[in-house]
Amino acid sequence: MKLLTWLMETFINTFGITRPRPEQERTASLIIGGFLLLIILFVASLTSFFIYQLRAPAH
Repeated sequence: MKLLTWLMETFINTFGITRPRPEQERTASLIIGGFLLLIILFVASLTSFFIYQLRAPAH
């Protein structure tokens, strides 16, 4: 959870968004962490697809 809190703090400081209330910090950490995970998975999938397409023999 410390990593998610650090990511939330970094995200808030980088983009200058409004800080969540103390009772909402856990939810904000999970949402920001979830979006970052989705982005990482999307980029990894896209990279894997392009590498596969480059190595696949032409039809």
